[in-house]
Amino acid sequence: MKSSKVDFSAQFGGQDAADVVLPHFKALKIACRDSFFESFPYRKMAYILRVDGEVTEFQLSGAGNIDIDSGGEYFSVDIGITRYDRTRLVDSICDAIAMGPELIRSSAVSADKIDFTSLESCLLRLISSYRDQAAHL
Repeated sequence: MKSSKVDFSAQFGGQDAADVVLPHFKALKIACRDSFFESFPYRKMAYILRVDGEVTEFQLSGAGNIDIDSGGEYFSVDIGITRYDRTRLVDSICDAIAMGPELIRSSAVSADKIDFTSLESCLLRLISSYRDQAAHL
């Protein structure tokens, strides 16, 4: 099986959400540049930041709302960030990233096809890199 990549995207619920979280999103994009792992049935594991704001609230705190795209290319996990989560933003994001493997185990994905050791090691490196990036924000 080929290597899979971790990536991030974001949906901001308003300008207030973007103002606070956009620097962290950029730090995550830098941190995940070399985030590859083995033995995963999808090309990409995508984390999607859903950030509550003045216009839209996503009603999610932490990791949830897993999805597999119709083409079978990626597995996604939403990371909900409420206004309260912004007070501990780095920890909220890191905790949600770390929950990814547990959500995969509880989903319909064939766990026997996944090298969880490789995935978890990749995510730990990503979290460490993100924390380093976030320390300079």
